[in-house]
Amino acid sequence: MNEQIDLSSEYELSEAQIEAFRQDGHVYLPNVCSADEVAYYRQAISDTAWQRFPQDKRTDRPFLQTLNLRYHCPKVMQFVLAPRLGKIVSDLISKPTASDPDRQALSVRIFHEQALFKEPKGGLTPWHQDQYYWPLATEYAVGLWMPLVDVPLEMGPIRFATGSHRRGFVKQVAISEQSQDFFQQFIEDQGYPIWQREMRAGDATLHNGWTIHGATANQTDQMRSAMIVTYYPNGTKVDQLSNPSRVNDAKHFLGGKQAGDLADSQMNTIVYQAS
Repeated sequence: MNEQIDLSSEYELSEAQIEAFRQDGHVYLPNVCSADEVAYYRQAISDTAWQRFPQDKRTDRPFLQTLNLRYHCPKVMQFVLAPRLGKIVSDLISKPTASDPDRQALSVRIFHEQALFKEPKGGLTPWHQDQYYWPLATEYAVGLWMPLVDVPLEMGPIRFATGSHRRGFVKQVAISEQSQDFFQQFIEDQGYPIWQREMRAGDATLHNGWTIHGATANQTDQMRSAMIVTYYPNGTKVDQLSNPSRVNDAKHFLGGKQAGDLADSQMNTIVYQAS
């Protein structure tokens, strides 16, 4: 059981999954964590999150959010720094494939993690690009989204505009009604297909930092709980702090590093060391 709990065993990716991630900007991976593993970590994540969620729980929030849980619970630390997850990210961004044989394996650091709990009848999560927030000068920042409970379509799983990462930065707009309206029109104009599916607890999606994504409303009477972890390749530098959110993220998740610095603060542990 210890081998399962510490998430040290590898999750084998197929070349098709790696190619899908690079082409589409996202990939769905079933059963990244087993039922036993999810059960072990779910209680620790939930307990820590509920202690730290904002107390002004407004009904108009798209979700309840709290970040950097790992500093408040050893089990959460163990989960987000799991070698299994870091190796998945490294393989997706850097493992050589038949169509791209010259890539070299990259080590991976953690940027931050967050618990996102969407309450019963909670509204949609607007379309947005994560890298509007992340001040990381790389095309290989990756977000992992893992539900801690089974998420049918009516509960509002994550959704992606397939291929949108290839456009890179689109607009300086934070997640909001404005971003929903702007990106909805942009997605329609560009003809990006929308990907969404039901997910089981322990499944995961991984997406590029520029991939436009969001989530539909939780139409059920159950809480939709998920854990999100963000990773990036070792050697990445801090990008321009071009909006207040990036200034805040550099302060709180990159140890106060400034634009042009290596993103290698003590907060940003190497999760997977490439050989």
